[in-house]
Amino acid sequence: MKRTELIRLEAERERARDFSAHVTPPCTGKSVLPVSDDYDYLRRGFFKRVLSVFSVGIFRFVGLFVGRYCRFRVEGKKNLRGVGGAILTSNHVNCADCILIRRAVGRRKLKITVAEFNNRRGAFGALLRAGGTVPIGKTLPAMRHMNAAITTFLSRGEFVLFYPEGSLWWCYEKPRPLIEGAFLSAAKNGVPVIPTFFTFRTVRVRRDGTAKKAFTLHVGEPILPNSGAPLREEAKRLAEKTWEFNKSTYERVYGKELAYD
Repeated sequence: MKRTELIRLEAERERARDFSAHVTPPCTGKSVLPVSDDYDYLRRGFFKRVLSVFSVGIFRFVGLFVGRYCRFRVEGKKNLRGVGGAILTSNHVNCADCILIRRAVGRRKLKITVAEFNNRRGAFGALLRAGGTVPIGKTLPAMRHMNAAITTFLSRGEFVLFYPEGSLWWCYEKPRPLIEGAFLSAAKNGVPVIPTFFTFRTVRVRRDGTAKKAFTLHVGEPILPNSGAPLREEAKRLAEKTWEFNKSTYERVYGKELAYD
């Protein structure tokens, strides 16, 4: 889809306040590998573990070039230091933004939750799964199985990335309302939420009138959970704190109050 068409569709969905809509059609049919109820999130077996090490190495290598192309910067990287297992959140603004986030977290192990329609068949899908994607199943048993795996990842001190806005909007600057799943996971497991938010700098204007943009990832301070608080209330508080970070970062960087068309 052309960049101009993406921008038009995003503006249209913004006016309709349909902030979790998919402006690019998701994959369907035979290209998608359905998530079974017993999906192997933990990647048991020697071969799978070797492939995971290989795949993560590839994505880190690719991240060097993606980072240069996007003129990538990180602000607040110190907030990642000394943190054990945690839930990371981010606005979803590019199909490669998870590669940039992996670059920001360095050698820390990172798992990336994705919709089932991003669980592709073929070699590329296998590479993504080995590299740390955690596809979200549609059935209740599959969801429970995934949540158990996330608990294991967090107990091992790993980061688990969620995109709580729910969909990808290409280079969209404004924060969008947040879905509670990521925050329920943090509250249930008693781990902090580390909010991150992408902003952009215009490098040049292309012939089609769209801007070539440089990326900055802003990393917020960990939002610590309150032990003993009711699960839903705690998830709501974590989501509100994350929203405050996203909104304040947007307003500080762009120098204007958040307002939707």
